[in-house]
Amino acid sequence: MLQISSECAAPDRIILMENEVYRLPQTHREIQVVSGIAWITLDQQDIILESPEKASLPPSKNFALISPLNNMPLIMAVWEDKNPVRA
Repeated sequence: MLQISSECAAPDRIILMENEVYRLPQTHREIQVVSGIAWITLDQQDIILESPEKASLPPSKNFALISPLNNMPLIMAVWEDKNPVRA
């Protein structure tokens, strides 16, 4: 679960401030926390990632929701899957 695939394009950088929520596009499956702590919810499961942790999210019909924890800004790198598999 914690590995970045070489099948992915260059990452996008996303910055979230306190009380913001980001809906991760379904085509983005790889995420790395650059700074802060991320709370990720996907398919009624919660994942907490701290800098510099990475995760591969499973294919889903739902969007992942991401928000920062501990009243700190969250900086993430996210990768779009070049060959997405539709759930």
